[in-house]
Amino acid sequence: MLTCGRYLSSAAATTPSFPPLRTLTFSLLRYHPIRFLSFSSAAATTAVEPETISKKTDGGGAGGGATRPQWKAAIDFKWIRDNRDVVATNIRNRNSAANLDVVLQLYDQYLALQKEVERLRAERNAVANKMKEKLDPSLRQALVDEGKNLKESLIALEEDLVQLTYKLQLEAQSIPNTTHPDVPVGDEESSVTRKEVGSQRSFSFPIKDHLQLGKDLDLFDFDAASEVSGSKFYYLKNEAVLLEMALVNWGIAEVSKKGFTPLITPEIVRSSVVERCGFQPRAQNTQVYSIDNSDQCLIGTAEIPVGGIHMNSILVDSDLPL
Repeated sequence: MLTCGRYLSSAAATTPSFPPLRTLTFSLLRYHPIRFLSFSSAAATTAVEPETISKKTDGGGAGGGATRPQWKAAIDFKWIRDNRDVVATNIRNRNSAANLDVVLQLYDQYLALQKEVERLRAERNAVANKMKEKLDPSLRQALVDEGKNLKESLIALEEDLVQLTYKLQLEAQSIPNTTHPDVPVGDEESSVTRKEVGSQRSFSFPIKDHLQLGKDLDLFDFDAASEVSGSKFYYLKNEAVLLEMALVNWGIAEVSKKGFTPLITPEIVRSSVVERCGFQPRAQNTQVYSIDNSDQCLIGTAEIPVGGIHMNSILVDSDLPL
């Protein structure tokens, strides 16, 4: 998958786990690094019908009227519990706000409540089977009363189980994916060079970096951009604009020869799609721009709407690449 910006040069590539989708996309927004909410071997997304908005349910009890998840990841809670130290270390290394203790507490509550629900269901079925026998009126009435009480208790506990499941799912979906053991922990200065290709050219004169060259040739305007947008923004000018457009057109032509389908994606998507792609649109420290009074967000990269094209679908290997 190849993405590039229309106005500011930007490219990103992903390595799929299946034959690549032959799709070329163009994002109108420049790519910004966003903190990911994706899942380790403990979790993977599953194709379920999305909720277009978060819903509050009125049930009480163990769940306390929990928010219904907009989507549901298939999370291996047993793996998380059995590998608690590994998960905790990864959360700490990734500077995540995920609360593993809460997740495990909710999971224990879920298991206990699920066991109780199953016990009541078994008792209800036993009473129902007993009612099929020939019984004295008094015994039958006692079974009717017992069955009624079991039904009422079961309804309440099943609602509690639903609410608790919502809370558990929402908490667990904040656990970040497990990083590779070779990934260094720290800021940019902790980065490690894995491979260098080619060698640096040597010059007989002092060289200028691209920023100084751009200023000298009147290709960038940082001062005006700083006033208009803030620090680290710029206006691209003159030949630099033509150069970028030429590079984009060349790139389109080259990948089109390979059978890719050009796409210009929507710049606004539903927040449930953003979440499924591993982002937290409503989190406290999110870098996703959400639209007020709406379940929609601005995309930061074209992979999000491209990923949504085939959501809730199963792609047959023989049909790939698309």
